[in-house]
Amino acid sequence: MDGAIEAMSSEYQAFVAAAVEVVESSGGPPGRALEELKQRWQLFMAACDEAEEVVELARRRITAEHVMDVASGMALGGPAAPPLPPISAPRLERAVQAVNSLAVDLRSPPAAHKVD
Repeated sequence: MDGAIEAMSSEYQAFVAAAVEVVESSGGPPGRALEELKQRWQLFMAACDEAEEVVELARRRITAEHVMDVASGMALGGPAAPPLPPISAPRLERAVQAVNSLAVDLRSPPAAHKVD
């Protein structure tokens, strides 16, 4: 999970750098800068999709384990090996905070520059 979060964060930083380059190059031909921005956006979205898959896998695992525990009356940590390595609650919270922070950044309007 940490790898997916790191990849998403790295792609986000590259996307923001490409966006800054587009804004800064507004006086000249923006073709190359816009193409770079488009590519970085696609890479960032792919990293987000991958992180979402990891979160969905974890959610399914937790849900399935809970249903089985409730149905069978077994204690947590039964004999079956989990498909994902265990993750501590603080690490999971940091990962969720990182995803939420990136989502807020994406939803907020650009602060500085308007291109006409």
